[in-house]
Amino acid sequence: MLILGYNEITKDFHSLIVDKDVPQGDHFLRGDPTDRATLLRAGIEKEDTLIVALEDDEDSIYAVALSRELNPKIKIGAIVKKAENVDKIYAAGADYVILESNVLSREIIRFLLVPRAASFFDRVVLSDELEIIGVDLPKEYEGKRIMDTDIRKRIGTVIAVKRKDKIIKAPSPKLLLQKGDILLFLVERKEINKIREMMGQWIYHRD
Repeated sequence: MLILGYNEITKDFHSLIVDKDVPQGDHFLRGDPTDRATLLRAGIEKEDTLIVALEDDEDSIYAVALSRELNPKIKIGAIVKKAENVDKIYAAGADYVILESNVLSREIIRFLLVPRAASFFDRVVLSDELEIIGVDLPKEYEGKRIMDTDIRKRIGTVIAVKRKDKIIKAPSPKLLLQKGDILLFLVERKEINKIREMMGQWIYHRD
């Protein structure tokens, strides 16, 4: 996962973050996130997921359009400040758009802190199109790295993992999964029934 924009929403993610003013470190790349050369330096052509959360909606719209041009297959989620820009950023090539009032990271934390049953399927609605779902780690995946499972193929990209009292946002594909982990996914609402049917042997839906 690649992230454009360093701010309160994105600063704790472990993926590469690109912005003009970022701290030094392995997870940061200083540069203009609306610049073609910067995006290429960040490896956007090889990424499968992009989150765009820039301070200016116009910059986010441009960054989405440029990213879509550089990587037509990438999944793009965007956070915008103004409702009137939602349609514009969809038109630019975003797959998912969330208003900042629905701040994704806060919703994830709220979701993860809710007490759990032993096995469950739960959802947080972010918009008419988008939901967060949570799944208890299936026993067959215990002790495996995310990249060595078929989780992404069956559901999608893991956006966070809750491990006891620790929240791991944007986990590395090399993360070793452990018994008791809770996996969080960002999915389209229209996919919920299909996912529930596919994952039925592991989880149940709690209304």
